[in-house]
Amino acid sequence: MMTPDEREVARERMQHAADAFYRSAVSIGNHPFIEFAGLMNEYIKACRGAHADGLDFSECNRHSGQVLPLHPVMSDYLNEKLECIFVGSKVLDCSVPTGVEPAVSP
Repeated sequence: MMTPDEREVARERMQHAADAFYRSAVSIGNHPFIEFAGLMNEYIKACRGAHADGLDFSECNRHSGQVLPLHPVMSDYLNEKLECIFVGSKVLDCSVPTGVEPAVSP
């Protein structure tokens, strides 16, 4: 569990890590590998939205059962990235569990 200040620091550090990964992946030249940067950035975007709504994104995972809200458009984007990386795999459902509002980020 993270405090709001810790979450903001974590989000900033996650963005720095994603940016460094992207630069490194581009230098490798394998397009599907570069797509992982898109996945990371979309995760960070969802975390930013959750944080803005007061939700501790560090606790959103399968193990805790807490859902990281995704806007359906975000789910479509993630599926596009996954389809590029793992051709033929559509693994995300864009539906939102009842009672959970999707995090919408600017």
